[in-house]
Amino acid sequence: MGELINQGLQLMALGMGTVFLFLGLLIFVITLVSRVIQTYELKAESSADTPTSSHDDLVDVISAAVQQYRSEHPRRK
Repeated sequence: MGELINQGLQLMALGMGTVFLFLGLLIFVITLVSRVIQTYELKAESSADTPTSSHDDLVDVISAAVQQYRSEHPRRK
């Protein structure tokens, strides 16, 4: 009976150790990917050559596009 309990405890320790190592590896990979993404975002932000347009300009362009579409495609009833 003592041998069976000993095997159970060994199996439990092996399982818990495996889960612990996997979670540690997962944390390491997530941290690494986060740093890589932040590096690329900083490079993308600094290398942006196009100036940002104001909100009003964007609204004007979208309004003109919608007006042109509606004039070319009349509503059907």
